[in-house]
Amino acid sequence: MTSSNAETFQTLLSSRARIGWGVPVATPRPSMTVLYEFGGGYPDPASFPYEGMIEATADMMKAEGAAAMTYGEPQGYRGLRELICHKYELFEKMKADPENIIVANGSGQALALAFGAFIDPGDAVVCEAPTFSGSLNTIRRHGPQILDVPVDDEGIVTDAVRERLESLRRQGRRCKLIYTIVNFQNPAGPSQSLRRRQALIALAHEYETIILEDDAYGELRFEGETLPPLYALDTGGRVIRAGTLSKILGAGVRLGWLCAPRAMIPAFQGFLFGGGVNPFMSRVATYYMRSDMPAHVARLIDVYRAKRDAMLRGLDETLKATDAVISRPQGGFFLWIKLPTGTDGKKLAQLAAEARVQYTPGPAFFANGGGEQHIRLAFSYEPPEKGYEGARLLGRAIVAARAR
Repeated sequence: MTSSNAETFQTLLSSRARIGWGVPVATPRPSMTVLYEFGGGYPDPASFPYEGMIEATADMMKAEGAAAMTYGEPQGYRGLRELICHKYELFEKMKADPENIIVANGSGQALALAFGAFIDPGDAVVCEAPTFSGSLNTIRRHGPQILDVPVDDEGIVTDAVRERLESLRRQGRRCKLIYTIVNFQNPAGPSQSLRRRQALIALAHEYETIILEDDAYGELRFEGETLPPLYALDTGGRVIRAGTLSKILGAGVRLGWLCAPRAMIPAFQGFLFGGGVNPFMSRVATYYMRSDMPAHVARLIDVYRAKRDAMLRGLDETLKATDAVISRPQGGFFLWIKLPTGTDGKKLAQLAAEARVQYTPGPAFFANGGGEQHIRLAFSYEPPEKGYEGARLLGRAIVAARAR
């Protein structure tokens, strides 16, 4: 495409596409120029069940034949939806019905379906600060007013949510949606306490809004108590729950979903076209997971716990003499660091690049500014020995980047 054609092309873009112009629409592969990949939340490649998936594919094809090669159901393969319900009951003691589930192309598309169904330009949306940057990018495409609320050790600060909702009510407006990450919040790390979960649901009913509960990492709990999901606690149809197999099976399978009140399902289906989402891979994943799910997840928990502990050890050894604050999540993929007082962010970026350590700067996770003194590290991708080594290198870079 010539430069003049490219300019013409850009003038034809919709306003929604312009909002996201220049923002990657997919997570890139780990960089080959980086020695310590702590930037993206990539699952551990050594944990992918290659042999098991090969066997599951063969078993599925023998059992289902041509049915596996044709168009699927609009809500997604029923066997997968039944498996999701079984997963919820197995790990969270939550009851769900396959008719309340719609399958999507990963949790990214699942979240996009919910945002698309409820958000119009100019609407008010409440989000945590910080929150998942991928969701922020998707929300921005719909042109809403994003009202952020802080996160503390108990998760979303519900008193701040109330202040936001009450302010909107005084203006004669209503919040369309509250987006929250309930377990091992990305990037900050805390899990919502039970009292915060209950308070958030009460607010959704009082102010007549919807909660979108994002739970991409819930099965990967290393320690601590598993709390009831918002969806299970709610009795009034105010919660949509998003989930994924990307973190426990493999990102490449691209299978996520929404679990929602049945009346909402047609609204989500209206954004899908093409004969069901990935009916072939839905079958393969179902055949594998229904035979080995508890044992497979238990193995993953051991893998990621070791990675987290190794990275924390490297950071603790190098930053113990500073006032840095390092999160200690009970699960998930990420650490969140408040940098020591006086850290020069630009100098840190330069020193980390020289050490070939990649991280994600804090501002990426804030809708309305902030995060300059924070960084996010993913411990999920590198093996423990590299996580430890890279964390020590980064810790030294942080110390060296402090203003003298």
